[in-house]
This record gives sequence, structure tokens and C-alpha cells, in this order.
Amino acid sequence: MERENIRHVEEWARPRTVVLLTLLLLAGLWAAVITSLVVARRDTIAATGMALQRLTHALEEQTRQQFRLLETVLVASEHWLQDHPTRDPRSDPDLRRLLDSLRATSGDFFDIRLLAAAGRSFAATGTDPSSPTPAAGSDRSDRPSGGARLTIGQPMTDPATARVHLPVARPLNSQTANVLQLVAMVDPQALRHIYDSERLRPGGAIVLLSLDGTVLAQAAEDQQRAHSLAGGPLFNRHLPQQSRAFVVLDERSGKHPRMLVGYSLLPDLPLVVVVLEDYDVALAVWQRQGLWTILLALGMTIPLAVVAWRSLRLLRTLAEHSVQLQELAISDQLTGVSSRQHFVATLADELVLRQRRHLPLAVMLIDIDFFRRINDGYGHAVGDQVLLAVAQAAKRALRQRDLLARFGGGQFAVLLPDTEIAEALLVAERIRAQIGEIAIATENGTVRFSISAGASEVMASDRSTDDLLKRAAQALQSAAAAGHDRVVAARSTSDSSPDEGTAGRR
Repeated sequence: MERENIRHVEEWARPRTVVLLTLLLLAGLWAAVITSLVVARRDTIAATGMALQRLTHALEEQTRQQFRLLETVLVASEHWLQDHPTRDPRSDPDLRRLLDSLRATSGDFFDIRLLAAAGRSFAATGTDPSSPTPAAGSDRSDRPSGGARLTIGQPMTDPATARVHLPVARPLNSQTANVLQLVAMVDPQALRHIYDSERLRPGGAIVLLSLDGTVLAQAAEDQQRAHSLAGGPLFNRHLPQQSRAFVVLDERSGKHPRMLVGYSLLPDLPLVVVVLEDYDVALAVWQRQGLWTILLALGMTIPLAVVAWRSLRLLRTLAEHSVQLQELAISDQLTGVSSRQHFVATLADELVLRQRRHLPLAVMLIDIDFFRRINDGYGHAVGDQVLLAVAQAAKRALRQRDLLARFGGGQFAVLLPDTEIAEALLVAERIRAQIGEIAIATENGTVRFSISAGASEVMASDRSTDDLLKRAAQALQSAAAAGHDRVVAARSTSDSSPDEGTAGRR
């Protein structure tokens, strides 16, 4: 259970896992940020669109009421003319008082003029002198289709007062006292004041347009913005498809700036009410919140990246330490050969494998003869040199897959896979011969030494490494008892004593 937990911890602590988890976290974080920004932008535009549509509907009703008032005044004037055919409307005080009271009630929203047959107009309200006035919309085609008879002309400037008026006409059913038409001269400033009190600030605009895109009245900080609508996508694309809607005009040219637009085509009047909102102004809160969101995400990304980087460095350091610890666990610190624990564990694995496949396996135990005397007589430093020399000599006589280990003191062990006992004896003799040639110079003279070795091979009856090592140890004891500096092979359990041999490995 403990090894399983350690294995899981090691899997989670791999650098690849840390990098993958960090990238997944960052991807999830930024996906959430981008999604939230997109959704917030969409919701902001949708909320602005609803507000613009509500305002457009309210302004549509206000505009309709104003022009319905004009129609009522013009109808009342026509009825008065029909009821008083003998009276001159150009000078009759009763008609003037009637129209002046209606004009005052509307807040001086309009003036009434009478268009005579000679092409001259006469003021029926106010104190404006008579002046030429063309018939409002007499030659236009943008008449409403809802049954109303109002015709709206182009804005015109009065040369006497330099004031701009919007002529709204209603033709008479019959000529009365040489009056061909009643014309209401609407003051666009009055409409502008109405719209200006309702428009969104800052950057908002309200525009009243004719069907051909002529600006009739507007309330805007940027006057050019309203004039850009006539040739833009609102009239060319959106208005022919829907009589009322909310659209985003996102053309970034100078003529058509980016705007949020709610518009409505009045069904009973040749007018289009348009409510504009600057795109950047409408999304200013979203942009600020988005900036803070991005900064917050960056504030989380940078520490997370730093933590991941530091974690990778820590994991790399831990991996290096782990390798070092593993080397220390499986290696002898002095000679660099395998440790006793690692040797026994490897031998156990090899023993199971060889017994299952019926392959040969041999083990040797090597002991430096009279090693304690060397330590006591020449010192431990010389003893360490002797151990290193034995290890190096043994390595030269072994294959790469053979395993050399130090068992402690002056004793070594050798694991020889795929090796029979005769071959093991040959290897042991080669090691013994090479060690016999070693001479270590010291202050107290040259040190020469020899080894004794005992070898055994795996048997079908072996149940553990102890059985194999025990026979090798008995063979080593026999070599020492026979006078040292020799190699002895262990016999099978049925034999009475070990056998000294000189066979070699082919």
C-alpha cells in the first residue's frame, strides 16, 4: 500500500505532469476570462439595445403626438374656413386668436401660413410678415400610407429671420377665399429641445429623418453623426428589411462611425425616429471591467507560472537528489560497487527468473586474506586502497551484466548470470591472479595481498538467496581453511565437502 502511494505521488510530481496541469489551469483560467468578457459584452449590447428600443418607442409616441397636434390645428383651420367662406382669413381676428391660442398651447411649436393662389404665403399666427413660401411637399412622394394627409417638406430658411422651418402641409378639400393650402411651419428647435432632454449622455443622439434620409431635427453633440445615416447601412440595408429594430453599425470609416442604433419608421407619417448611442461610450463600463478582469487574470497567471517554474526547479533538484540517494542506497560509498542490499535484491529476482526458465546462475564470495592485519599494520587509508584495488581488478575480469558488490569489511560478492560453476571458477581464478600482481607502495613498505573465493551455482532445490549464499560461504570457509589464496567450488547438498577446482568459463 505504501509503495502504491509513493508511486502515485511520483506520478503527480513528474515535471511533465506539473507542466500539463499548469497549462490546463492557465487554459481554463483564460477560457473563463475570454468567455466572461464575450458574454458580458453581448449582455451589455443587449441591455443597451433594450434601452434604445424603449426610448425609440417613447420618442415615436411623442413625435406622433406633435404631428397629430399639427394635423388637428390644420383641420380646425380648414373647418373655420369652410364655416366662414365670406371672411378673409388673412386678416380675420377670430381665426388669428384661435390659431394663436393653439400655438401657445403647443409651446410655440409651429406657425400657420396660408398659401394663396399667387404663390404667396400669409402668416395666420404670430407677427411674421407675408413672404413667399413654396408648397410643402407638393412634389414629393414620401407621403404616409396610413391615411393621414400630412406632407412634410424639406427644411427651409426664412430669409427675413434666418430661422429654419420645417413645412408640414395639409391640402384643403376645397379652395376657400383663394387659399390653396394650409402650411404649418414647425420650429426644429422645439423638436430638438424635446429630443435633447431624452437623449442618452454622453455621446447619445436622437435624430428625426425623412424617408429619403434628410435630417429634419436632431439632438446630438456630434452633428455630423446624424448626417452620416442617410448614405449608410441603416437606410441601405436595415430599414428596407425591418421598420423598427436595434442594430449595431460597426463600419469604422470616418463617414459611418461605430454606433448602437435603435430606429422606428412611423407607420402613419413619413418619418424615421433614430436613437444613437456611441459604441465606445456604451461599452465603457464593460471595457473597464474587462481591463480589471484581464489584470486579475494576469495577476493569477504570473504567480501560477512562477510557482510552476519554481516547482519544476524543485522537482529537478529532488530528482537529482533522488538519483543520488538511489545511488547511495545501491552502491558502496568507498568502492562504487553495488551495496549488499542491492545485491541480495537483484539476486532474488535473478533466482526466480533462472529457476522458472532453467537457466544457469553462479555466485562468488571473495574475501581479502588477512585484511584486518592490513588495516591494523598499515592503517585504514591503506586498507581503503586495497579495497579499491580489489574492486577495480574484479571489474576488469567481469562482464557488463555481471554484478559486483561489497558485503562489508574485506568481503565482496559476484553475481554471474547464465554462468555454470565451472565458468565461475575460471572467473574467480582470473580475479585471484590479477589481485596477486597488485603492489601498493606505503611509507612502511610495499603491501601485497591475496584473496580466497568460494563459488556456488543455483539448484532446483534452492528456495531463497540464503541457500545459494550459504553454500558459497561454506566454500569460502573451505578455501580459508585450506590455506587461503585459492578458489573453492561448493558441492551440492548431497556432497560431503566442497571441491577445490580450477575450471574456467568459456
